[in-house]
Amino acid sequence: MSNSASRTAPPALAAERRGIGRREALRWGIGAGAGLVVGLPVLSGCSIGSQQSSGGGQGSPPATPTGVLRVGHPADPSSLDPSVAFDGATLSVLSNHVYEGLLRFKQGTSDVEGLLAESYESSPDAREWTFRLREGVKFHDGEVLNSTAVRKTFEYYSREDAGLSLLIPADAVFDDSDPAVFRVKSPKPAPDMARNATLVGIISPKLVAQGVDVVKATAVGTGPFRFVSYTAAKSIVLTANPDYRGPGPYVQEVQFLIIPDASARASALRSGSIDLVAKVAPADAVALRSDRNLVVQEAPTWSQSEVIFFLKSPVSDNLKVRQAVAHAIDKAALIKSIQNGVGTPAESVLPPGVYGYHAPATKYSYDLGKAQQLIAECGLSSPVQAEIIWAPELGASLDKMAFAISGMVKKIGVELKVTQKPIGEIAKQIMDTTLQKPYQSVMGDMGWLNGAPLFLTTGYFETVSGFEELKPLKEKMVSTPDGPERLQVIADMQELFARQLPMIPLYTVTEIDVHRSAVQGYSVPRDGFLPRLGEVYLSA
Repeated sequence: MSNSASRTAPPALAAERRGIGRREALRWGIGAGAGLVVGLPVLSGCSIGSQQSSGGGQGSPPATPTGVLRVGHPADPSSLDPSVAFDGATLSVLSNHVYEGLLRFKQGTSDVEGLLAESYESSPDAREWTFRLREGVKFHDGEVLNSTAVRKTFEYYSREDAGLSLLIPADAVFDDSDPAVFRVKSPKPAPDMARNATLVGIISPKLVAQGVDVVKATAVGTGPFRFVSYTAAKSIVLTANPDYRGPGPYVQEVQFLIIPDASARASALRSGSIDLVAKVAPADAVALRSDRNLVVQEAPTWSQSEVIFFLKSPVSDNLKVRQAVAHAIDKAALIKSIQNGVGTPAESVLPPGVYGYHAPATKYSYDLGKAQQLIAECGLSSPVQAEIIWAPELGASLDKMAFAISGMVKKIGVELKVTQKPIGEIAKQIMDTTLQKPYQSVMGDMGWLNGAPLFLTTGYFETVSGFEELKPLKEKMVSTPDGPERLQVIADMQELFARQLPMIPLYTVTEIDVHRSAVQGYSVPRDGFLPRLGEVYLSA
């Protein structure tokens, strides 16, 4: 007898996901610490003189978990519920540590490999996905991993108030008739299902049965660490899972010590109070590089900083103005002066490494003469008046970046007012579906956390920017299985972005993580959010 279950698409999602509703877009676009899209989370290029590490270590990991790893953590988790908590401060604690997905990305790539599923396959039309589960896996509470447990997690993620419901195909049917095999059947193609599955943390069915309020207050998964405690504004503590199938964990305890100030985290690292800090600001990293007790790692991630235009607002609705601004921005100078040389000028809406990345043929080199010519041809009175808004929650150093851009575009006759707004007001404004917004643009970081063009799939840019011309290509992309045809569609989308400029990609973010030399086996996560501390050990 088959225990299959179906889900109904959330009302905010149109039948073919032509766009996203305000609530869904707020979840994905204004998650704490996630920037303009969750993510969060960064491309290629490292600054000269940085210390590089492949994540290997000296000696061998211990036979049994030993020692305490102290991690400087930037903020309290938004929730312990993995179906709603997609901010970086929460993901970096729960994912890969307490909760595991059916699949994960191979270290340093966007290629997917099995985790709780030992293998997976898709039907040719991407409407049916089959995951063959790993045998002998148990949850931290003793429950057995089987297809019914996976089904209950997928159903839990599918509910309307789950922020990550967008990862699950609308109207999907879940088949758990074989305990060792879990199937997802969708009425429409779901070509990104494998990549999306990396973010669906499988929850103990016993915990799911206790309801949302309990799930958000504790965590029970299958990962290398068990959840011990969370003390607000102080710490999150995990302990080694003695029943983990391995490899690892190699440390007995992980303490995420909450230190909101970035400079204070850097100071704690130098003093020896903590062992590891992720996402160190380039300015703070300068002093850390000279400390022989520390190792500085840099790596490209799937995130980039950008300016998004509101295409239905006066001035920013003018293509020549947008093109002029793009030519007036010296991206290399921004990276050098504000990012201490860490990062790479970006060309496409997608960062390199994400599935479907394509370097568009249409480019905007730094060219003040061309920019001035475009302003002269735009038909607007000089100087052209515009405004860009930002909030600290949308990314690092955005104030410096925005004021620098304001100075650059002033040279071509554009007066760009820079305004800091409360994050709640920005959320309301960028999701306003009326024909006109009171500002011309918003600035922030965008992270492509699942290694796929998820925010092209959901209609994020149609909603936020008003980029309606993207819809036909988006409809084709979401209905086409992976392969040459789909890659061409995604390339065409990136070319359309470059020609129409609903946004200007500024630079891809190179993440800087620093740890004490005793920390072995650590690697900067490609996605920019999900480290694998189960692979870390402490040398003598």
